[in-house]
Amino acid sequence: MSTRSSPRSPTEELEPAPPWGIGFAVSALAYFLMAQFMLGVLLFLIYWVLLEPNQPFEAVFQRASSSGRFMGLANTLIYLFILLTLGAGLRLWVRGPLRQALRLVPPIRIPLWAVPFLALGLGIALDAVTMALGRPVIPETLAPMFRGRDPLGWAAMGMLTVLVGPPTEELLFRGLLYPALAARVGPMFSIYLVSLIFALFHLLTYGGTADQWFWIAQAFLVGLALTGLRARTRSLWPPILMHMTLNLYATVEAIFLLNFRA
Repeated sequence: MSTRSSPRSPTEELEPAPPWGIGFAVSALAYFLMAQFMLGVLLFLIYWVLLEPNQPFEAVFQRASSSGRFMGLANTLIYLFILLTLGAGLRLWVRGPLRQALRLVPPIRIPLWAVPFLALGLGIALDAVTMALGRPVIPETLAPMFRGRDPLGWAAMGMLTVLVGPPTEELLFRGLLYPALAARVGPMFSIYLVSLIFALFHLLTYGGTADQWFWIAQAFLVGLALTGLRARTRSLWPPILMHMTLNLYATVEAIFLLNFRA
């Protein structure tokens, strides 16, 4: 008597293995960290020497790290450099169509137009939980960069958080790491592991604050949504769009709450 195997869920269906392994993806993450640190130090030194050469290091560092203009512009340049150099490296590594290998293809199961609505629903739900727990909606590490009516600072931060940051992070976590892990240990475990790594990387943003683990937990939930969306749609476009929408929502919210709320 023959038996039929139960159908796989969308997140359990296997994709073709990518033309890179886990080692390559982890090396790309290490490169991301190294480039952020080295280029961040370089840009700060340039800022110090050219704009405030006679001021003490501590005072200049404090002003720069709380400036939306400097942090937005400097990190936009860093992310663009990382994105372009990773893209160049992938073109040398991958034989065949790069867009197909990175799953920059039309999504299945969930239409792209629905993704911004899912992102807004997630953002509102996370805000509701944050307020219910009595936490500040805007993380204290990010508030100084949005406080003050500085349209240039807002534009620089918006360019980073909406236009440049999401594609770069999605390339690293959902474009490179997730498919490499899924090919070895399966999609379900990979979704949780990639989301955990994604959350821990946000210690760079939230580390050193009293609420750091609360924000890391939120980053983990966002990571689950992004990675689950990547697995379900078999495309990198939906998590990129969701990430951009979430960051746009958070950026507009920070500008409004810190500067225009009575």
